Amino acid sequence: WKKWFDENDPESCPVPDYEDRLVMDRTLGPLLRLCIVRFMREDRTGIGCSQFIESMLDSRFSAPVTDAIVDIYEESTSRKPILYLLTAGSDPTFSIDELAKKRKKFPTDKVSMGEGQEKVAREKNNAAFLTGGWVILQNSHLGIGYMNELEDVILKTSEIDEAFRLWITCEITQRFPIGLLQICIKVTLEPPAGLKAGIARTYVTMVSQELLDKIDHEKWRTLVFTQSFLHSVVQERRKFGPIGWCVPYEYNNSDLDACLQFLEKHFSVTILLGTPISWITVQYMVAEAQYGGRITDDLDRELFSTYTAKWFKDEIFKQSFAFNDYQADYNYKIPEGFEIGQFRDAVDTLPPVDSPMIFGLHPNADLTYRLKEAAEMIATIIETQPKDSGGSGGKSMDEIVKDMCVDLTSRMPDDFVEEVFRAQITKLKGPPNTPDKGFQAPLNIFLFQELQRLQNIIKIVRTNLKNIAYAIDGTVVMTTELLADVGSIFDARVPIIWTNDASGQEISWMMPNLGGWFTGLTERQVMLNTWLENSRSLMKSYWITGFTNAQGFLTGMRQEVTRQHKKDQWALDDVISHTEVLAFDHEKIRDVPDEGQHIHGLFMEGGRWDRGLNRLEESEPKKLFIGMPAIYVTATTAKDMKAMGLNHGPSGPYNAAVYKYPKRNDRYLIFRLLLRTELHPYHWKLRGVCLVAQTEERSGARWLQVESWVRDLSRRVVSFGPLPRLGHGSAEKTLQGPYGRSCRGAFVVRMLLSVLYVLAADELTCRCRPSRTYA
Repeated sequence: WKKWFDENDPESCPVPDYEDRLVMDRTLGPLLRLCIVRFMREDRTGIGCSQFIESMLDSRFSAPVTDAIVDIYEESTSRKPILYLLTAGSDPTFSIDELAKKRKKFPTDKVSMGEGQEKVAREKNNAAFLTGGWVILQNSHLGIGYMNELEDVILKTSEIDEAFRLWITCEITQRFPIGLLQICIKVTLEPPAGLKAGIARTYVTMVSQELLDKIDHEKWRTLVFTQSFLHSVVQERRKFGPIGWCVPYEYNNSDLDACLQFLEKHFSVTILLGTPISWITVQYMVAEAQYGGRITDDLDRELFSTYTAKWFKDEIFKQSFAFNDYQADYNYKIPEGFEIGQFRDAVDTLPPVDSPMIFGLHPNADLTYRLKEAAEMIATIIETQPKDSGGSGGKSMDEIVKDMCVDLTSRMPDDFVEEVFRAQITKLKGPPNTPDKGFQAPLNIFLFQELQRLQNIIKIVRTNLKNIAYAIDGTVVMTTELLADVGSIFDARVPIIWTNDASGQEISWMMPNLGGWFTGLTERQVMLNTWLENSRSLMKSYWITGFTNAQGFLTGMRQEVTRQHKKDQWALDDVISHTEVLAFDHEKIRDVPDEGQHIHGLFMEGGRWDRGLNRLEESEPKKLFIGMPAIYVTATTAKDMKAMGLNHGPSGPYNAAVYKYPKRNDRYLIFRLLLRTELHPYHWKLRGVCLVAQTEERSGARWLQVESWVRDLSRRVVSFGPLPRLGHGSAEKTLQGPYGRSCRGAFVVRMLLSVLYVLAADELTCRCRPSRTYA
């Protein structure tokens, strides 16, 4: 099994122990193979689904659709518009104009929708109804008001020339009128993916022979290719999700065009004056002024500046220069030549599939990308599937949800009574060597606020679970909000009322599944109750993930350290955070520190912390998140920090960001800490290394439905008595029973039991607490 798990394409390899059975069962075998791939190698789910469709249906159902615009036009009529659903980097206007020229309908009437453009669009359409012209309504999501009336106009207008065509471009929006959507031909354009496609598109649409000839100097053509390469890299990096860019910016050709114009003017001046290129100026203008105008996140700005610092320098003019600074089968070199055909030929030799390393990322980033795709696909399938369970033997959706509500309610933690914990906090001690006590100590105030927030969450969850059960019984009215919560619980997702208030403000913590979220609720209650009952004497380390306001904890810690140095006349505005990564986990911490605090619960993404060498190292294959040891955080002054003489490596420390979730943005940024590294910090910046307080594990949710799955399957397929224990022998004997090994029902259940074994191992790895114990 380990060998199968480590395969690059496990979906194409024989499944250990069960391959013969899977091959023999032509009806169920491919589905069971897909289930095993989904559970054990989630990153291969998309590819496994394609193979399943090909084996059960035909390869044409999984092949990409490449309808030419001519075919789309032939299918349309004067009363059947064509709707293009826009995606990043796609614009059908050029293709429509090219077709219009062939059909002698050029120029087309174009209206860019927006405020005040409804009148213009109405006039253009009315005129084209009579003349048989073509009208293109661009960005129609900005003119929904006119879209609402367009259906009636098209269907009820008595005379429309048969040659009339209406082309609509629109971003995906729920506000688009359903009637117009139904009569339209829906088309989506996915832009070509990969560096090769991106650079090739640039050298067709943006870079021409005229541009290359503007400056008769070989360095000019090198600069143009470097800028084009950078443009494709920053666009393609978006596909890797948060580890690529914190915010997926829509870089487009206008950014590239502005940079090429600047490079042309700057390089012309340097040649005229005989001065060297000012790389600092080039780097600033490209990263900060041109592309930087779109960037809103500070860490993304640092990342873009890293790219320009790495690729805009004198080394690009050397023949030995390559964009990849690692050993590879293909070296991304800058082509030489004077004709644009030479550059296009060189682009054609680029690999069709890009390694994550050309973007500066670890090979594991490809795993992140595939997991992201698989998660989005599964989420879409869950949202679109019917909620009612079929068949007469299984439970209905309402019965399943009610059982889950009753089960969750029975496991809800006890309430915190504010009058009681307020009195308890009044008696708590403050930090050592200070007279502070009770509400005079900042961290005691922080504890009080966290208890208030957690009690509010407990109250909301308990009330919501009871209301759902009452609504299913018919005791209270089933509102639209409760109906949405029922759907969420049935899908093992967290109801929105548990995580956000009416204004959309986050009030708890985000998790992709119900099981993980509920486990977090109980663990947070245990941690805060332990702190409340035992003061700080037992709090040798704090689980920072368990705080709803982790920044408040660090601020309170700095305030306490500042007060402990009152004799040194420290001021809160002058102190800075100082962190030390320990060599062991929080369980091995013996004493509570006199100053500062220990924290734990952080994970590293994009890299790995070597506990033996005490420095940042490369990730291990297939390990996306690596648990960090305990970290000591305290406060000090810049002067004292300098006096410590800390060794962070030959090129200085890597300033790593710590986020609340893997979804990175300023809103979820907790703090930053300096990490020791032997490599240049640029290396880790391109790797996208950061620390997160919570990983998006999905396994916890499975346990909430596993029992109902097995029970339901037992009713539908084969009656084998009580749910068998997952011993190696007892389950086999129970399942064979009177049915024999060849019984399909028993085989299905045996396969499901194998999946449960995988889940059990998964739970141990994730240190989750399953709602039911199997085996």
